[in-house]
Amino acid sequence: MIDIPVANVMTRGVETITGEETAAGVARRFAERQLGSLVVVDPDSGTLTGIVTESDVIQQVAANGDMETVPVSTFMSAPVVTIESTEPIHAAADLMKRHSIRRLPVVDGGQLVGIVTTTNLTHYLPKLRNTILRERGTNQNR
Repeated sequence: MIDIPVANVMTRGVETITGEETAAGVARRFAERQLGSLVVVDPDSGTLTGIVTESDVIQQVAANGDMETVPVSTFMSAPVVTIESTEPIHAAADLMKRHSIRRLPVVDGGQLVGIVTTTNLTHYLPKLRNTILRERGTNQNR
């Protein structure tokens, strides 16, 4: 198996928010920046405390939550499942499957450096296939 590190497929420059942000504020950021999730961090320590997704916001709407006052900290997913950037992509796929998640924050030594999504993995599959075929061709020529 080819062990491509998560760092090769992740999205860098992850947008973060604090747990005090409101559901309405999150929804606006999702719409303005065409995002599907935001990582929630503690403003003092920078520690990851949760992740909020479009699905979380939709559940708040369905529950008739007060979108202007409900803080993210009350409905974010926590604790956050993360992966180190040096881990292979198959480990990321396994974690995502095991935890039924589509977005996985990527860390280096506990610091957020990116996020890997099912879309990232799907877009990388053709490159991986070509690499495997090249390696098979090289091995067959020996």
